[in-house]
Amino acid sequence: MDENLLKPLNLNESELSVYQAVVSSDAIAPAALAKASHMKRTTAYGVARTLVDKGLLMEDATRRPRVFTPASPEQVASLMAEERKQLDAKEDSLKKIAAELSKLAAKSAYPVPTVRFVEEDKIGNFLRQQTPEWDKSLVAVDPTWWGFLDHTFLDHHSDWLDWYWSRVDERINVKLMTNRAPVEVEVKARLNELAGERRQTKYWGEVTDFLSSSWIVGDYVIMTNTRAKPFYLVEIHDKLMAHDLREVFKHQWEGA
Repeated sequence: MDENLLKPLNLNESELSVYQAVVSSDAIAPAALAKASHMKRTTAYGVARTLVDKGLLMEDATRRPRVFTPASPEQVASLMAEERKQLDAKEDSLKKIAAELSKLAAKSAYPVPTVRFVEEDKIGNFLRQQTPEWDKSLVAVDPTWWGFLDHTFLDHHSDWLDWYWSRVDERINVKLMTNRAPVEVEVKARLNELAGERRQTKYWGEVTDFLSSSWIVGDYVIMTNTRAKPFYLVEIHDKLMAHDLREVFKHQWEGA
């Protein structure tokens, strides 16, 4: 038999030699098999038993001495069907494993977003409560507040702003677009000593249609409505959303 036909079966040299010897003889006893394959009898017998387990040889133990014969064409064909079945099962299993690993990787990189809604009378406390968490995320991801500041926020929460700049990590900066309004001028002058160049604002041309504040703070997106009652704040903890919006505001800042 052409040895090239047997190579895809991944048989080792001993298995190839024994198989070829059996095929050439059609039926062969262990002693003759050992001589034909140039092996010790126990070695040749052990190799032949391995080929029986693989379905390539048959062992007739009813004859004396017992003999090994090649598997029939029908038996070899059934091996192909079984091999295909096992490959299909393996492929299905590997696909499921890959899908599970993909889910785990996605979950690790991008956790499921969390959203918190804060009512008007709780905004002040929430700002102070969450500030340490926001600062921690800023330092870990990007130490700059990006976004848009509606000047009406300053009318209602300038006390939080004063408190923030009295204790903020020196690595943190602010770069916010804002409306043209007297209160922004007043706050900028008041915070000049504390914040200096670390708090920067730019006017977005003559834009006046923005009615709320939107901040990108590390992996957080924070939106506040302080223009129309009832006031509220929405905090979204989403790494992917924060990343994309941060890139948008960076671009706007550079072009403002």
